[in-house]
Amino acid sequence: MQIKASYIIAYNGSHHVILRDGVIVLEGNKIIHVGKSYNENVDKTIDAHGKLVIPGFIDLHSHITQSPLSRGVNEDLPRGAAPGPGTITKNRWIADPHEVQTMAKSSLIEVLRSGVTTLVELGSPEWLGYKSAVDVIGQSGIRTYISAGYPTTNFDRIHEDKELVFKQMDVAIENLRKFDKSYDERVRFILYPRTVDLCSPEIFKKTDEVADELHLPIETHASQSIEEYKYVKEKYGKTPIKYLHDVGVLASNLTLGHCIFVSSHSLIGDESNGSDLDLISKSGATVAHCPWVFAKTGRVLESYPKYLKHSINVGIGTDIFPQDMLEEMKLASILSKIVEGDSTVGTAADIFNSATLSGARALGRNDLGRIAQGAKADLVIVNLKTIRMSPVRDPIKNLVFGASYKDIETVIIDGNQIVENGKVLGMDETNIATDLQKVGESFWADIPRRDRKGRTVDEIAPLSFQEWKN
Repeated sequence: MQIKASYIIAYNGSHHVILRDGVIVLEGNKIIHVGKSYNENVDKTIDAHGKLVIPGFIDLHSHITQSPLSRGVNEDLPRGAAPGPGTITKNRWIADPHEVQTMAKSSLIEVLRSGVTTLVELGSPEWLGYKSAVDVIGQSGIRTYISAGYPTTNFDRIHEDKELVFKQMDVAIENLRKFDKSYDERVRFILYPRTVDLCSPEIFKKTDEVADELHLPIETHASQSIEEYKYVKEKYGKTPIKYLHDVGVLASNLTLGHCIFVSSHSLIGDESNGSDLDLISKSGATVAHCPWVFAKTGRVLESYPKYLKHSINVGIGTDIFPQDMLEEMKLASILSKIVEGDSTVGTAADIFNSATLSGARALGRNDLGRIAQGAKADLVIVNLKTIRMSPVRDPIKNLVFGASYKDIETVIIDGNQIVENGKVLGMDETNIATDLQKVGESFWADIPRRDRKGRTVDEIAPLSFQEWKN
């Protein structure tokens, strides 16, 4: 199959370049040719005249089974006040399998329609079980790295039941051996020690040993709150980043989820014992930057361009609602300019690199995040003949600052078309949205049982306006 396009963001071996009026040739799940022309016979031609072809985005940090629950509730609340699915309130919300699958499928539709072809999914096996999580995600057609977190059953600080946590880790490894590389090798595994403040040095050291043995990437939440920073500093006498460094896990196969509250952050201001950013840079670890979820609570990375200046590999993630990679990219750029007071930083090129090449680097994949011979056939076709995308001079600036998911027309993953005319094939979005409303109503109705004060959802998160009364 070949794709003839007005614009292609190709890869020349070191960086992205703009190829005008070019052609991409696919054979099976790989790209076999990129250039101005191709003279061999092909079985199919996609005419992408007036369109832009880009490498699929790599979403480095997502929680697809929790995302929809935050919609219409968490916004405009004080930090820590939102009724989460288990971590904030006294009793965990128990969803049935169909409800959890509905949440997962709705999130998958969002990420796919926003151009994500590789998804790092953290936690869905805890909700769905490993086989069901692998099946739901695998059947969607997306490429994924997946795992349950450990510890999974206790959200107190530093889990002291080490034997239990090691058992949970063993379960993750057992299922890894069973399901890794399933669905035509699109489903892969990642080790997920949940957060710095929940995992002891022994847990991290064991994780690092297993990762080295099985050649696996690792992801953990790190420096995601001031409370976590203070707790780790008090317990170990060092920052969360220095803690990871000293236990030996801060390395090129580690992705740090969020990593906002580092020693140089204005709300921390603690560099008397060295710089966290220097440690991250020297280690080769990656930061998964998820701007939206923190921006709506009044928190921001300080700053994306500063991390890049430290030669830190920064990727982009969606975390929870909205699971929209384009929105995350746009906000990452805008917040960079606001924080630094400089319109020249957080450029469209920087952001696009983070959403593609940096994500691939984090996963150790030189066959993802680029359009080049030998790379995986993970491609996105963007319609340039829309109001948001016209006129076209610099397609990447248009994409980062103007595009919405409605401009994404086609998504190809592993050589298979997954999104056609803006619709995810094999998923009925209307039915899923209808079922999701029922899930939300079930979740909201259960909040008084779970809230420590027995409050209703309307008492915790009042409606924006009062309802009409006769």
